[in-house]
Amino acid sequence: MATLTSAGIGSGLQVDNIVAGLVAAERKPADDRLNALESTTKAQISAFGSITSAMSSLNAALDKFKADGGLPGRKASVGTDAGFTASATSKAVVGTYSVTVEALATAHKLQSAAVAASTVVGDGKLTFQVGGGTAFNVVIEAGKGTLADIRDAINKQAAGKGVTATIVHGDDGDVLTLTSDKTGSAGALSISASGGNGGLSVLATSGGTLTQLAAAQDAVVTVDGITRTSSSNHLTDLIDGVTLDLTKAAPGVGFSLGVAADPGSLKDTLQGFVTAYNAALSTMRKQSAAGGENATAGALSGDATPRAIMASMRNTISNSYAEFAALGLKTAVDGSLSLDGSKFDAAIATNPGAVKSLLGDDAEFGKNMRGLLLNYVGDDGLLASRNKSLADRAKSITQQRTDLDARMDRLETAYRVRFTALDTMMAQLQSTSSYISQHLGKSS
Repeated sequence: MATLTSAGIGSGLQVDNIVAGLVAAERKPADDRLNALESTTKAQISAFGSITSAMSSLNAALDKFKADGGLPGRKASVGTDAGFTASATSKAVVGTYSVTVEALATAHKLQSAAVAASTVVGDGKLTFQVGGGTAFNVVIEAGKGTLADIRDAINKQAAGKGVTATIVHGDDGDVLTLTSDKTGSAGALSISASGGNGGLSVLATSGGTLTQLAAAQDAVVTVDGITRTSSSNHLTDLIDGVTLDLTKAAPGVGFSLGVAADPGSLKDTLQGFVTAYNAALSTMRKQSAAGGENATAGALSGDATPRAIMASMRNTISNSYAEFAALGLKTAVDGSLSLDGSKFDAAIATNPGAVKSLLGDDAEFGKNMRGLLLNYVGDDGLLASRNKSLADRAKSITQQRTDLDARMDRLETAYRVRFTALDTMMAQLQSTSSYISQHLGKSS
C-alpha cells in the first residue's frame, strides 16, 4: 500500500486546521500575559522618562543659582555714539565711568606690488612670524611662483597659524594682500625669504617691496583718566565684571558708561525655577493618578516612587518656608509654588543676596535640594535604577516571546507528528474496510 505524503488525504482528517487550532489555544494565555505585561512596561518606561526629564529640568533650573547666579544682575548703559558697547555681570560694581576710545586695535595688513597674473615672482621659502609667536615656513615650489600660487601655498601651509593671503585684481595687475589674523602689536607680521631663485625677496618685510596698508596698532582706551593698551578691541578685564567692545575711536572725547542693578534677570531665573518645580510636581501627579469615575489612572498608579519624591520635595520646601515667604514665594495646597513679583522686588532691594542665601551653592536649602535631586536623577539615582529595571523587564519580555515561539514550534511539530500518524492509520483502516467490503460482496 502506498504511503500518504499529505496530511488528511485519504482519511479526510483536517490535520493542518486541527494542529493550528491546538497551537493557537495553547499559545493564547501566554500571549495575553506577555501583551499585557509589555503594554504596562512600555507605559511605565514612558512615565518614568517623563518624570526623569521634568526632574532634570528642575535640576538645571536650580543650577542657574550656582556661583554668582543667585545675585541680582547688572545692566550696562553707554552714551550715544560712544564708540563702544558694554555688558556687565553680577560681579560689576554699580557706578558711572567716563570712557574714551583713543585708538582701535587694527590688524597688520601688507600689500605687494602689482604684477601680471602670469608673472612668476619666484620660488624658495617664505618664513613668517606673527607677533612673538613661533616662526613657520611656507615652501613655494619651482614653476609655481605666481602670486596666485603663492597665495594658495600660504593659505594651505599656514592655515590656522595667524596669516591669510588674498589677491585683488586691479587695473595694473594682481596684488597680493597679507593680513594678520590677530589685531594689535601681538599680530605684527614679519616675513623673510630664502633659497630658490631669490625672487621671493620682494615679499620680505625688510628689504622687499611690500607696503603697509594697516599698522599692527594696539587699542588705547582710558577709563576715568586711566589708560589701558590692548591688542584686542574686546576687553574683559578692564573693569571687573564689565566687558567692553570698542567700535570707533574718538580721541579726547569721553562717553559715559553706567552700571546699574538689574534684579529683573534674577526674577526671571527664579520664576524659571518655580515653573520647573511645578512642572515636576504636575508630571508626577499625572503619572501616579489613581483614576476612577471619569478619570484616567496614571501609568504609575499604585507605585510609591512618585509619591515619595513629591513628599520629599515638599518637605524640603517646608523646612525653608520662612526664607521662601520672605522672597515672595508661596506654596499652594497642592504643593505648587508661585512668586509675588512686588514682594520679590522689595526683598531684593533690601537684601540683594537673599536669593543666593536661599538657593546658592552653600545655602542650606540649595544644598539640600541639590542633594535630593542627585539622589533621584543622578547616574546612580532612584530614577535611573527604576528605568534600568524596566529596560531589563522589556528585554526579558522579548526573550520570553522568543522562547514562546520556539516552544510553540516544538509543540506544533509534536502535534503534527501525532495527527499525521493518526491520519495515516485512519487511511489504512479505511482502505482495509473497503477491501473487506469488496470481497464480502463477491462471496455473496
